[in-house]
Amino acid sequence: RVVVILGDDIALGQGCAPGDSYVELVERVLSHHGVELHNWSRQELSAVAVASEMQDELQAQMRGLISQAFEVVVVVALGNQDRFLQMAEVYDSYLEATVRMFQNENAKVIVLQTVPVDDTEHAIAKGTGARYLPAPKSAVEQFGMDPTLLPFVPHPHVHRDIAKLMLQALEQELDVPLSDSHAASSEPKARRTKHRSGAGSPIDGVWRSQENPGFSVMISGDAITSPEGEAIARITRTAPDTYATDLGDAQLVDERLVWSDGDIWVRVDGHGHQVQIQNPPQRKKKADLKALKKAWDAAEEAVNRTRVEEGKRELHEERELLQQERHRLEQRRRKYEEGRQHQHEETEKLSAMRVG
Repeated sequence: RVVVILGDDIALGQGCAPGDSYVELVERVLSHHGVELHNWSRQELSAVAVASEMQDELQAQMRGLISQAFEVVVVVALGNQDRFLQMAEVYDSYLEATVRMFQNENAKVIVLQTVPVDDTEHAIAKGTGARYLPAPKSAVEQFGMDPTLLPFVPHPHVHRDIAKLMLQALEQELDVPLSDSHAASSEPKARRTKHRSGAGSPIDGVWRSQENPGFSVMISGDAITSPEGEAIARITRTAPDTYATDLGDAQLVDERLVWSDGDIWVRVDGHGHQVQIQNPPQRKKKADLKALKKAWDAAEEAVNRTRVEEGKRELHEERELLQQERHRLEQRRRKYEEGRQHQHEETEKLSAMRVG
């Protein structure tokens, strides 16, 4: 039995440390049950590229696996690059073509949603009869912090949640008992202890500065991270409602983190809406957070601008190459027609000479 992952940068571990990607977590569990995992993912891979440029290559690889394995399950985890390159209008048709390509080779297919933008993956899975695996709640919450930030880079805890959902789906597809070997248990022992100590914290979730609504962070266990997945600080629980970080101390009061310098963070839901409570405490200004938020905004704007321009430039270059190829084909066609015409004229001359 073999599991194949076909994804992009996320499946290659983008957003987490080596060994912590959802693919690596799943692989460690599967290896204990004699199931091989092949990661065919590539950087910046899109469904458009798979269906238009890689079909022959992937079909050959799949046929090689099918000839050696009794059962092959393919997890298709694409869409991040398609949406980033603004190809969403054709993404569904190319994704469907990719799914059907594997199904035609007698492989089972799981369509994994890694970017919780819309229901495209669900619709394709339903239309092709493939299994659908929605993005975990943690991914929805992180994406809700800034839905415009593409490509999406999931936080490490999102990778772990994806791995757990995938193992549940693979358990049913492969008929292998994987539930007791969930992704967290496949981590190194030191990591498991660390995660357990912070798991289930009352402050886990998405938080936003009350003074600067555009500034938001994710708290998971003992880690505070930015919307892009960058580490900001470690947070330690020193008392039932008191926490300490390198940035200062905070107290949890009515679903608000009140910091020692006067700033207040409010908890928000997966859609970015503030969790409503009564009697909010007074707040003060926090210059450091305002400066940090301003720097982040500027950096995000510059990165997004660069990515968009790079995408446009690459598309323009591809269009030029296609035009050049069409021009070469047209020249060859004309030469071929001229050759045929010349041959016809020579044949006519020979026929006339023989008659004469």
